[in-house]
Amino acid sequence: MTRDSPSRRTRHPDLYTGPAPADRAPSWRATAALAAVPVLTLAVAAFPTAAAFAAAAVAGAVAGVALQRRYPDALDRVVDRARSAPGDGPAGAADG
Repeated sequence: MTRDSPSRRTRHPDLYTGPAPADRAPSWRATAALAAVPVLTLAVAAFPTAAAFAAAAVAGAVAGVALQRRYPDALDRVVDRARSAPGDGPAGAADG
């Protein structure tokens, strides 16, 4: 072989091809979560009170679910205790 012609074993990349395609495309959930990051950032920056309220609501819901799983009968006991007895009259009722 002459000096101008490369060996057949030499691999020359094609300059006009694009990047290699990914093995798998990301799931639609991952794509949606990634797209939501800047939207959530702007929402938190624009509405800090609402963001704090939403964070507190989520934290309360998570804590409530954890407590309900740990003590499944607790809510029933509280509701039973809060119900009025059959002979109770309304508070502040005038005699008459």
